[in-house]
Amino acid sequence: MAPATRTSPILLAPAGSLPAVEAALSAGADAVYIGVRSLSRGGRTGLSPETVGVAVSACRRAGARLHAAINAIPSSGELPALLASLHRLRDAGVDEVILNDPGVIALARQEIPGWPICASVGLSVLNPEDARAYRDLGVDAIVLPSAVRPEEIPPIKRASGLRIEVFAHCRPEFLLHGKCGLTGYVVEGDGGGTASAKRGGSCRLVCRNLPVPCASHSLEDELPVWIAAGADVFKIEGRELSAPAVAALVARFRRKLDGIRAETGAKDRDGISNGRRRENGKTVQ
Repeated sequence: MAPATRTSPILLAPAGSLPAVEAALSAGADAVYIGVRSLSRGGRTGLSPETVGVAVSACRRAGARLHAAINAIPSSGELPALLASLHRLRDAGVDEVILNDPGVIALARQEIPGWPICASVGLSVLNPEDARAYRDLGVDAIVLPSAVRPEEIPPIKRASGLRIEVFAHCRPEFLLHGKCGLTGYVVEGDGGGTASAKRGGSCRLVCRNLPVPCASHSLEDELPVWIAAGADVFKIEGRELSAPAVAALVARFRRKLDGIRAETGAKDRDGISNGRRRENGKTVQ
């Protein structure tokens, strides 16, 4: 049985290995997202299909959820195998799937009704019309590119009713998030041919060696603004990170979010107390 959905905001952590899954959970993640080898964009990290169940069990013990980023873009001939893989992941206990292809989203919703689907950042949902379109395809959540600002979230939520995920920490965005077209994105694929990272190849993160901004994009000091705007999930990018690096990032954001929650709760309690008065020996509003 899947764990109960936690009260927002949710802290969603990356994991490219089983040690990273355990590290994220120990540091306080509410949910963890993994890649699956041969099914996830990039191909550099990810769990084998056989070990996904181990990650599910770890999350169950921690009362957390497991999401799978299945964001490769299949050819028409690969669709049956991909759908079979999605069924296996659902049966293994994965709580939610992140998809990067509109056609796959529509097929998954038809084939596996009731299984939560999140539209990947690679789909570049930027406005209310985009959000409504993906809602109508069958998604339950969307990941917004980091180019979207807090004031843009309320109209997107009103129009779609979807759960909104934002990147709390990620690589700097000098291209629209999820739309990289760098030459280095094309590498050797199976059989010696070339393949993009979305079709069996591997992203080599060549952007790290370009004269572009290197400082990470972080909402660490802006979390209250984003919470007030309606962000439901704060996602940390980094399935390639080591387990210690995942733990350090998750712990930082866990402390921040817990501090905000405690401060908000104290203010609410003070507001209730300060809004009462005594009349005839009774406390009234």
